[in-house]
Amino acid sequence: MTQNPVTTPVQTPQTPQVILPATVPENTPAKSTYKDGTYSADGNYFSPGGSEQIALRLNIKDDIIADAVTEANSPSGPTAIRYQAIFVANFKQYVVGKKIDEVKLDKVSGSSLTPKGFNDALNKIKAQAKA
Repeated sequence: MTQNPVTTPVQTPQTPQVILPATVPENTPAKSTYKDGTYSADGNYFSPGGSEQIALRLNIKDDIIADAVTEANSPSGPTAIRYQAIFVANFKQYVVGKKIDEVKLDKVSGSSLTPKGFNDALNKIKAQAKA
């Protein structure tokens, strides 16, 4: 006589339900933090020669700096004139094409104080352009 072995059903653990976050379609534009446009402000800083100022004009598009122009604003002496000129000639590479919230300049081609005036003007422009 052949006996059939008794089999016990094996219970397998249930796979936990995975909930994925909703995705945003690729063609949906991100909400901008800043309004597109051209904005201007003067930035202030202090040098050994006294109070200094630099003018800044930015064109913002989709929170990206599309263009930037700076110019010296009555530098106090030859040293300020020299460092502002160095800054004006070299700053764009660190600014244009960058997200506005990611820009903060420390030193540009040896000019370490003029960027403080730039950052001051940039903060004023951010306040103007807030969406």
